[in-house]
Amino acid sequence: MKNLYRWITGIGIVLVIAIIAGIIYTVHFASAVNPPHKAPGAIATSSSSPTSIAGLRTFQIVPAETTASYSVYEDLIIENKPNNDAIGTTHSVQGNFEIKTGSSPLVTGMRITVDLRTLQTDSPRRDNFVRQNYLQTDTYPYATFVSVSTQGLPATYNDGQTVRFQLIGNLTLHGKTNKEVFAVQGKLVGNTITATASSTIYMTDFGIQPPNLAGIAIAQNKVVITINVTAKEV
Repeated sequence: MKNLYRWITGIGIVLVIAIIAGIIYTVHFASAVNPPHKAPGAIATSSSSPTSIAGLRTFQIVPAETTASYSVYEDLIIENKPNNDAIGTTHSVQGNFEIKTGSSPLVTGMRITVDLRTLQTDSPRRDNFVRQNYLQTDTYPYATFVSVSTQGLPATYNDGQTVRFQLIGNLTLHGKTNKEVFAVQGKLVGNTITATASSTIYMTDFGIQPPNLAGIAIAQNKVVITINVTAKEV
């Protein structure tokens, strides 16, 4: 009887140690994937209008030829996929902006809105879960970016020239607004602009906790968002 008691007690101790070890591993792994990050906050905007600048041309985004996407690293332990990138895309992108070419070129007045309810990955189940539990698209259906300034534009711009610069502005997502910087590469040919803009954001900056389902499906806090834009002059 004593041996049976000791055997049962030993099994109990082993199970407790295993559970504690599992919890420690999950906490350690989640902390390694998602280190602390401080939100940058929003940028103060000017009330002055850019429309008084001579030579400004207005362009409107063509949704059918434009794609907004996100990419986030996830560790799907339950599916034995330790290095998986979840990528969601949508064509539901609206917006416009103004540019000035020639001497002292400008990109200004940009406002882009993405319908988050239409984002799709390779898994409808994941999409529904993210929409309902994280993006909460019933309450916050859109993400909006409003430009404030640019850095790195060349001194002059000619038609057909490819340029690279930074576009700085306020991104509103999940009811919160923060400063974000997009790396942009694009060109103007005739009355059509094609460009790619990308930025790295953090879910927690926007009040979203990275998905962590009992330590068996963990998503990284860091998200790369990209917009491939085609815009026509109006």
